[in-house]
Amino acid sequence: MLADTLADTSRHKCLIYDGDPSEQLPVVIPFLADGLQSNWRCLYVGSPQMVSMVNTALAVEGIDAAHEAKRGALILSSDRSHLADGDFDPQVMIDMLCGLVDTAVREGFAGLCATGDMKWELGRNRNFDRLLEYEARLDRVFREKPLRGICQYHRDLVPAQAIPHALITHQSTYTGDALNRENVFYVPPELLFDSRHGSARSKRGEWMCQQIIRILKAEEKRDQALKALQTSEAQQRRLAEQLAEMNSNLERRVRERTAELEVANRHLEAFSYSVSHDLRSPLQAITGFSEILAEECGNALGEKAREHLQRVRGAAERMRQLIEGLLSLSGVVKAELKREPVDLSALAEEVAQEIRDAQPGRPAELVIYPGMRVVGDRVLIRAALANLLGNAWKFTSNCSRTRIDVGQMKDKDGLAVFFVKDNGAGFQMEYAQKLFTAFQRLHRQDEFPGSGIGLATVQRIINKHGGRIWAESAPNRGATFFFTLPSDR
Repeated sequence: MLADTLADTSRHKCLIYDGDPSEQLPVVIPFLADGLQSNWRCLYVGSPQMVSMVNTALAVEGIDAAHEAKRGALILSSDRSHLADGDFDPQVMIDMLCGLVDTAVREGFAGLCATGDMKWELGRNRNFDRLLEYEARLDRVFREKPLRGICQYHRDLVPAQAIPHALITHQSTYTGDALNRENVFYVPPELLFDSRHGSARSKRGEWMCQQIIRILKAEEKRDQALKALQTSEAQQRRLAEQLAEMNSNLERRVRERTAELEVANRHLEAFSYSVSHDLRSPLQAITGFSEILAEECGNALGEKAREHLQRVRGAAERMRQLIEGLLSLSGVVKAELKREPVDLSALAEEVAQEIRDAQPGRPAELVIYPGMRVVGDRVLIRAALANLLGNAWKFTSNCSRTRIDVGQMKDKDGLAVFFVKDNGAGFQMEYAQKLFTAFQRLHRQDEFPGSGIGLATVQRIINKHGGRIWAESAPNRGATFFFTLPSDR
């Protein structure tokens, strides 16, 4: 019983074309190029004009035909020595091809890739009388030896019967540059040569019926696929309509929530501004009267009273710092970004110099990496650096020698990450999530004074630029704050 399906695409193919001989090139050139790349010996047989055309086309593809020929990988031939007195003998041709395959393998190649113009190879029209026998016997060679081939047929040049004979004897056929992997007209050689007891005709009929059934099944599957596609398209249309409706509702809700949020933000900003400014007057009164009291009545007060007064003045100063921090934080939220190229290294040097000038006698080493450049709002970025460097300076105050680095590195994706690193008090990483929350502090006020607003302000500045900030630290081993900003490179 014959197999119901064909094996993988046959190595024995034919190309049928009916225009200019150059129409073979889109099939032949990739065939030869692939063979050369895969270490197969490649053979092309045709007229001198066609050989020249193939040679030129190979050069266009960057293949040095002369070099490939010199190393024995490429043979471009117009030889017809296999035609004894002009006549074609199929067995002589097959023996010659088998010899070429064996020689190629013996000389270190994977096999032979052969292609050529059948009109040139067979010569006289009467030689095509044995074409069916030749192609059928050749099909067996392709199964047994490492041989790849494309037989080329020009409709207007070969005899009329050559085309149907080519279709009968090739499992796979090219029409133009399109490959038909399963040629419905193909008949296996064992059926073509089987003439025992008159069974050949019935077996060929059986084979053709199987081919027709396969085509009908393929068409049935195609129709099922088209029906499924139509159903899928209808479902996709319904989903698209539902999605469009959901998007429309979502956009409406987003607009409503955005408007509500804008109103709430305006109210919050007004409240924050009002509270901050309204608190200043009584705070200034507390500060002023406490200073007067200390100056005019300090000697009359007892030691305990003077301590209480000092605590009042200290609390008033912390309140002033909190108010200034709130105003600064509110200003960052409301500020409109003015994006421009910023020399981050130069900006950090300015801030570092101001810090040095404030305590000129303090032993410290501030290292600023050169060449750091970003794009952003210069004023806001400077404020972020001032907070980060100010924190580093504050939390290294107990070190025998302060070391602060401002630098740049690459993350795993090659993007720029900037950092401010110090050798100060550090902190427990389990509390790191509190760092960027307003009024949250990880150290006592008597250890390191501050308002708890600075890092919250830094985070909002970085986020406003589309970046992010995070920290790594350990107690008494310093801290490193990493942040990203848009680069100008």
